[in-house]
Amino acid sequence: MDAHTEQVNEIRAAHMFHLRGTAVMVFVIYWAVIFTYTEFFWFQPWESSEVVRQISLWLCLIGWIIASIGTPLALFAISAGSKRALNFLPITALWWPASVLISQVVVYTETGESYLGYLFVYPIFILTDIALPIFLLIKWSRIKEYLVLQGD
Repeated sequence: MDAHTEQVNEIRAAHMFHLRGTAVMVFVIYWAVIFTYTEFFWFQPWESSEVVRQISLWLCLIGWIIASIGTPLALFAISAGSKRALNFLPITALWWPASVLISQVVVYTETGESYLGYLFVYPIFILTDIALPIFLLIKWSRIKEYLVLQGD
């Protein structure tokens, strides 16, 4: 094996290690927030009398589960070389914030009130609802770009 091939393999190994670290970080951040603010995450969508609100709550419930479990699993799969898992990363990254946005719109249309103030009262949600999804989309874009440049 020549020096260039060895160097390329070392760089790939470093990228895979970085992706695994990112997966662990995402998992820890989401679950730390979920266990700290359980009342925000553990709810029963069927308790709402409005069908549209129930649907939006179900989307949120599914969303945080996908974000907290699906995203790290996708990152681990990508780090193991799965190109197919790369297709799921934007879905796992965006489902939660999209469902929160849908829920916000539903609450606003039904009551005329918004609950966006939670971002200011609990700024940690800026990380989980905005920053992490953006970070993951940037990561996804860079991985795709890397694969295109490598011809994979």
